[in-house]
Amino acid sequence: MASNNISSFTGKFLDGGVRPHLFEVQGNIGPFGIDEKTPFLVKAAQLPASTLGVIEVPYRGRKIKVPGDRTFAEWTITVLADGKFQLRDKFEAWSQAINAHEGNISVADYPEPMGDGSVYADWTINQLDRQGTKVKTYNFIGCFPSEVSAIDVNMETTDSLEEFTVTLQYTYWSSNTTDGDGTIEGAISQVFAQSFQS
Repeated sequence: MASNNISSFTGKFLDGGVRPHLFEVQGNIGPFGIDEKTPFLVKAAQLPASTLGVIEVPYRGRKIKVPGDRTFAEWTITVLADGKFQLRDKFEAWSQAINAHEGNISVADYPEPMGDGSVYADWTINQLDRQGTKVKTYNFIGCFPSEVSAIDVNMETTDSLEEFTVTLQYTYWSSNTTDGDGTIEGAISQVFAQSFQS
């Protein structure tokens, strides 16, 4: 039976919860590598969903649901435009290297992800606690930008900063707290280990 005692709730609500504004994002901007401004200027992102498809198997008027294939949705970050457009220029140039606006050619290579000059790059988002310590990390493997968004400009706009979004496609994500050694037993063991550390 659930307790209505507020002290019981407080005892289970470890470390005062997690704050959505305590995060940092970093990654290689294609061939330009790491930019130290990225963790400061990425103002919004998402911790990714974990999505499995569903296969419905009919049987005498009923449907049995069987786990299907895993899919990974696109990942979008929101970036504050710095005064010299340095980050936006790098994202645009990364996209241009994949497919040139005018020439319709690619100057980037397609080796294994993270090779020198590669189309692909790895990105990371860290959830931080209130002391600034990383409590969970997601790694996005094999990213490339499918869209660098437009920036609206308007003479009537005041008290605001320009920002833009970058939509990154990726092959898969991994997590430092749930992946284990790639087996079901390893994943379960890692989750239990994290629980006992709390």
